[in-house]
Amino acid sequence: MQGEIHVWMPMIGFERTDPDCGAARVLRQMGFTPRGISAFLFHADIVHHHDGMAQEKTLPPDNCSYYASPSNDERERQEWTNFDLRTLVQNLAAAGVEPYLGIMGVYLGDHWHREWLSDHPEVKSSLRTGSWSLNVLKRLADGTYYEDFFADQLCATLTDYGFAGLQVADNFCPQSYHLAHGDFSADMLKQFLDYTGRTAPAQLEDGMDDESLEMRCLRGDWLWGKHRLEWIEFHVWRWNQFWRKIGGRLHQIGRKAIALGMYCTDPFETLYCKGLDLKGVVEAGLDYLMPNIVPTGLHMQHADWGDRFHRYMALAPLTAAYVPEGKSLSLLGVRDATEEWDVIHHFPCRLERDIYTLLGFHRQTPQGLKRCLTGLMICLGDGIRQEEWKWLRERFEIGFVDGISRILAPTLVWSDAALRNNLPVYIETRRWTLHKTYYEMGRLGALCGAVVRTDELASAEGALFVPNFDLLDDSEKKALASYRRGPVVATAAAGFDLAAWGMAPEVQFTDPHADRPLTAFTFHSSLTEADQAAFQAMADEADDSPDLTGDLSQLPEVPSVLRETLTFTKVSIGFRKACAELLKKAGNAVFTCNLPMVPMLLGDGRYRLYITNYDMLSYGFAVVTAPTPLRKVDNVSKYPLLPVKYLKSPEDTAGFIAKDSTGVEKSFRVKVAPGGLTIVDVTL
Repeated sequence: MQGEIHVWMPMIGFERTDPDCGAARVLRQMGFTPRGISAFLFHADIVHHHDGMAQEKTLPPDNCSYYASPSNDERERQEWTNFDLRTLVQNLAAAGVEPYLGIMGVYLGDHWHREWLSDHPEVKSSLRTGSWSLNVLKRLADGTYYEDFFADQLCATLTDYGFAGLQVADNFCPQSYHLAHGDFSADMLKQFLDYTGRTAPAQLEDGMDDESLEMRCLRGDWLWGKHRLEWIEFHVWRWNQFWRKIGGRLHQIGRKAIALGMYCTDPFETLYCKGLDLKGVVEAGLDYLMPNIVPTGLHMQHADWGDRFHRYMALAPLTAAYVPEGKSLSLLGVRDATEEWDVIHHFPCRLERDIYTLLGFHRQTPQGLKRCLTGLMICLGDGIRQEEWKWLRERFEIGFVDGISRILAPTLVWSDAALRNNLPVYIETRRWTLHKTYYEMGRLGALCGAVVRTDELASAEGALFVPNFDLLDDSEKKALASYRRGPVVATAAAGFDLAAWGMAPEVQFTDPHADRPLTAFTFHSSLTEADQAAFQAMADEADDSPDLTGDLSQLPEVPSVLRETLTFTKVSIGFRKACAELLKKAGNAVFTCNLPMVPMLLGDGRYRLYITNYDMLSYGFAVVTAPTPLRKVDNVSKYPLLPVKYLKSPEDTAGFIAKDSTGVEKSFRVKVAPGGLTIVDVTL
């Protein structure tokens, strides 16, 4: 395979009674040797309570299974000892696997064992509504930073067991809550004051010994309500400091670290909601980011939240664009016996679509196209049968496509400067972010096939999509205004002066139904005055839905960082549709299709088409038309089984069965599974 596969494996997925504690059994079941396996010990007390390996000790149930779950498909929870765990880790390493120690920062109230947090409540998260879980950015009662204590314990733990590194997730990094809701303890306030040099109001200074919910709320009102940008910046500094210490210590002993890194869906949300700068933590020493891209599993559990496929998927290309020097292992939500969701059995066509979509994201670089993801982290690996691993491997081989010379769908333009400029603009206006615009266009079938950084624009070709053009730095605006290798489609705040940058749009329209309207435009395209009238009419579609009112900077923040995350001002439905159609029309190249499609040109001259069906309940019938006669079309994905149907014309919906083209047809029909994705190779 062209990328890395890692497996997040709860301890219940191994077999303690085997001589090697299940290492060979697991690898035999997988049928391949993954780059890494994270032995999911779950509770961080495997580190907190570690005191060497002089004596054999039985591990508590919440180290022996995820949340101490009693069973999965294969076995009951087993009683592992520290010696058993060492045997397992050493045998995984001997088989060529990098074994990681996987933990979360949860607190279970001493349900299964006396927890370290019960003896150190000062490092629990102190929120507006209560205290729970671990806040790794806090200080112990003696003034020691938690990370200093943890680094010593961690290095001893990894060395004694033989782990290759650390993998952390929920309630550790990231924390589970939105910055607007905490941690508002005296310790975090004091750290903030030391960092900024600010002086707190007298009421907060006098209440430093008060950890009541009322005092936390007062601190939160001051910090989030009046000093939000600094509160975010402070957390950025603390997370960078944390990973500089942990990463530095791990690298000294030849170990690595993987962190979930974000529980949101793009770098901006992660920065705003978590105070976590993805570029900063990678530069500080984090070896792998692990984007939390599990849209199907979460949708199956929370259907009332709506389908968040595009919103979650955007995390892969946007993270790659923002952190080009980093490595990313996207979570691939296969199944979770503890949380009781199972995509591979209950919605396999969506799992297939997740795999192909995730591995299909690319970044334009001076060295050519580069896959956005380093690889995948299987979530979770226990209970997957041998034939199901084979099913997954077949799709990994297809997904890790190589030899792409060009992606023919529009390329999204990423700017680090626009990310920074977006923070104050979002706070004051709740304006759509690049991420929001990107995924809303995807929902309407206007897909981008690649992403490019503004400092690498010279490597781009074809149509570009630039949300929030006005938030770019001046040098970036100039570079895009002079781009000549394809059309540019963009959005900006209404009133933005295009002429000042030498741009003469062929089409431009403004949202007529929003209080803080956006304008959309394209230049260097082949569109005409007739197109302008059509797009304006589309944007004018009636929309009387309410807009946000009042002081937008003080609106309550969305409590969940999974459901919707950010509150946005109104963008009318007609304007959205017009933007999507503008992107499709300006960016159209070579093929047309009635379903959303991303075409790629392979090095040998073939075209690889990724065709998606948004309908969860019905098969999609994609009709594809090429500019010249088709020589042949080959199925690449495992579905459909039969050859495509060549058509006399795009309107020939009945079609006829033909294994080979007769050499005159320009159109063909191919089926796509419900909620699935079909891949075909086209030779003209």
